[in-house]
Amino acid sequence: MRAAAHIHSEWSYHATWPLRSIAKAFARRGFDLLLMAEHDRGFNEARWRSYQRACADASDEGIRLVPGIEYEDPENIVHVTVWGERTPFIGESRPTLDVLRAARAEGAVAILAHPWRRDAFSRYRPEWAEFLTGVEVWNRQYDGVAPSRNGMRFAERESLAPFASLDFHTRRQFFPLAMRLDVEGPVDTTAIIRALEARRFRPELLGIPLAALTDGLPAATLRITEIGRRALRAPARMVTGRFKP
Repeated sequence: MRAAAHIHSEWSYHATWPLRSIAKAFARRGFDLLLMAEHDRGFNEARWRSYQRACADASDEGIRLVPGIEYEDPENIVHVTVWGERTPFIGESRPTLDVLRAARAEGAVAILAHPWRRDAFSRYRPEWAEFLTGVEVWNRQYDGVAPSRNGMRFAERESLAPFASLDFHTRRQFFPLAMRLDVEGPVDTTAIIRALEARRFRPELLGIPLAALTDGLPAATLRITEIGRRALRAPARMVTGRFKP
């Protein structure tokens, strides 16, 4: 299954797209699965259950939405995305180790999100590794159009599976970055969670495995493209800021 990971909808405090619109838009782009990751702010158990039902209602034969939460620590620095079939809402702004332990106790899967945002990697603790399945080595929103070289080294050092995520909030963030999941048996949430738990997945860009894009000419091309993209964005931001009312 071709999955888009770390997707936010109008259920998150700073995203606006309805679930059904997101499902249709990604289905048209060849995705089979959405690993949703709404921000924990504003959620409680009742809202979480309502959200799970809404994800089920927005799913159809063409695309399935797996509900998930992006949990942040009390300082909003370290974030982890959690997916589980029967996992309750763990709580807002809890310490990361508490979230990871609670997720594991409920049979859920946890991924360390965008470790280079606000130097979150500097808060990492080795005791987290046993509770984490993977780490985002490529977060489209924060890493841009090239995977993080530091992220790949970090994943190898901590024996975490490399994960690629869109961190999608708006329609301007479509990008052919995906996770390819090997789902065994009938496709349901249980099978999807088991595939994640067993690390039967690989990140890819346009069908090319991430491993082929981290070295040599492909990696250099992506990095140069990202450097150019950031260089063009800086003047645009200055002009936009200058003319803000």
